[in-house]
Amino acid sequence: MSFNKEKITRKSNLENNDSLSAYDGHTCQQNHHCFEAFFNLLNEVRPARILEIGTSLGGLTVYLKEMCNELGLSTEIRTYDVVEYPWYNDIKDMGIDLRLENIFNNDCTEVLDSEVIDYIQQDGITLVLCDGGNKIGEYNLFSDYIKVSDIIMAHDYAYDSEVFQEKVFNKLWNWHEISEDHISECATRNNLIPYMQEFFDKAVWVCKVKQ
Repeated sequence: MSFNKEKITRKSNLENNDSLSAYDGHTCQQNHHCFEAFFNLLNEVRPARILEIGTSLGGLTVYLKEMCNELGLSTEIRTYDVVEYPWYNDIKDMGIDLRLENIFNNDCTEVLDSEVIDYIQQDGITLVLCDGGNKIGEYNLFSDYIKVSDIIMAHDYAYDSEVFQEKVFNKLWNWHEISEDHISECATRNNLIPYMQEFFDKAVWVCKVKQ
């Protein structure tokens, strides 16, 4: 099965500070390269579950659910946010476990709900998506809990400020919240190595797998 580019119905317009893109009418705060990148990731990894921090508009969450269905995956999806939107009930009706809860302490150095850690550590590959209010903290924290073969990712990523200015700003994305130096220590500590990064550089996500 191949990715259907024809269903990308909106692309971000960075020169006008428009960060929204959409797939099949589902709008998200991502650039349009994320759709093919995540499709390829799901198709290759076939995760047992996805943990997403930062539901926001919900377009990416819905997209992940629809692609899992198309690929014949029984992947569970759990997503957390701290702000409720009127369309969240529709997302829940799709079978997505959407929870309104702040699961971190103030400086994002502790997970307040141990059930989240239990969720990550169940059998099978877990895909962890850090796209909340403290991506650096979320990534560093969850990297200590993922299992071998699990994948951890974070949005608004560029390798460093130079790469961001030269290759990302006003081309791919206008926000830079996490760099390689923010996560290099936890990557070494937890034996994380880049995974499909050539796809996710365009989508401004970091993607690493635990070996």
